Amino acid sequence: MSETGPRRTYSQEEVTEILKRALRQQSLRGNQLSHDELVEMADEVGIDRDALDAATADLVQAREAELVQVDEARELAEERARRFSQFVSSLFMYLVIGIALYFINRQTGGNWFHWPVLGMSIALAFQLRGIFFPHEGLEKRRRRELKEARRQERRAAREAWRSRMRAGFTAPPMHAVNEAVNHGAKEFEAAVQAGVAALLTVAARKIQAHADRAAEQDESRLRRGRSR
Repeated sequence: MSETGPRRTYSQEEVTEILKRALRQQSLRGNQLSHDELVEMADEVGIDRDALDAATADLVQAREAELVQVDEARELAEERARRFSQFVSSLFMYLVIGIALYFINRQTGGNWFHWPVLGMSIALAFQLRGIFFPHEGLEKRRRRELKEARRQERRAAREAWRSRMRAGFTAPPMHAVNEAVNHGAKEFEAAVQAGVAALLTVAARKIQAHADRAAEQDESRLRRGRSR
């Protein structure tokens, strides 16, 4: 029998590096691991589940932070582009106004031309500052958007309340009113008919009772006349 050589051992750092390389190769082949498979692999190399869960949570938080940073960078780029567009529009407008003021100043004389140009230059300088430092403008725009969203929510709540109030005080449709009136008239007619029938029954009973008494009186008078 041939003797086998000594089994090779790895340090913790080598195990970690091997796993990283294996996972990288597997990801390149398009394969993915489930969380249970990852737990099983970690258990085989001596990593407990608590440490793995902590590492997973750290990875999730890191990815969320990266997403937040990406969104922040995108919003800053959009804000910078928007401010640059405003700067170019303002620059063109100020150039047109400045040239017009220059020719007017030459026609009228004096040195007042420099003051409006100085004011426009200061305004352009503030816009240029907003391009290089868009954070303040972005925060202001967020506050305005949040304020506008809250205002829209309050308006929607007021409209819903007004709709409920109008629905509570609005008169019912005419067909519903007509149906209610017809139903009431029918009930009243039925009640009247029932009352008339009851009165006729009572009157007939009274008349019959009176006729019976009259017949009894006539019969009693006839008996008295015969007895005489």
